[in-house]
This record gives sequence, structure tokens and C-alpha cells, in this order.
Amino acid sequence: MDLLDKIQGNNFYLIDFYANWCAPCQLQLQFLENLKEKFPDNVEIIKIDVDKDKVSTIQFDAMYQVNGVPTLMLFHQGKLLWKHYGVKFEDDLQEIVKQFLI
Repeated sequence: MDLLDKIQGNNFYLIDFYANWCAPCQLQLQFLENLKEKFPDNVEIIKIDVDKDKVSTIQFDAMYQVNGVPTLMLFHQGKLLWKHYGVKFEDDLQEIVKQFLI
């Protein structure tokens, strides 16, 4: 299934555009793992390695501007709800997700 089709679902999809060589991306990874534990049924975290998945990266860059790594985007039923470039700390991520789940 294509990523653009997948994010059309009823779940919330948090996409993390990252690169293995990116130190801030490695920090972000831990925050995302903890977020996954807090919202296991409502939020699906999708990691896109910009160096390996060029098709998805180019698609999303054209539509939503992936300005660098890490870039986070939250979707629900195909709509972009929130986007952030740079590291977002765990508490901030939880608050952002909570506001859309309500």
C-alpha cells in the first residue's frame, strides 16, 4: 500500500522523516518510541528514511515540504493536522497528539 493511501485511514499517522546520520533524528527516535507506548491504539508512527525511501520523500516534499530532518507530520483521514521541522520533545509531542485525539 502506498503511503498516501495509508494515511487516508481513521487512525492518526505521525510520519517521521529522518536520516541515520542525523544526530537530532536519533534523539527524536527515543521520544517517538515513548509516544508509541502512550498512544498504542490511536497513533501509528511511520518512519521514512529520506536516504532510502526517495519516492515517499519526494512525494511528501512536493505536497507538504520536507525542509530537512527530522521533519514530523501528523495526518488523520488524509489531512495534514500538524507539521514540525526539528526535534520535538516527548512532553510537547504528547500534548500535540492529545489535542487532536479529543
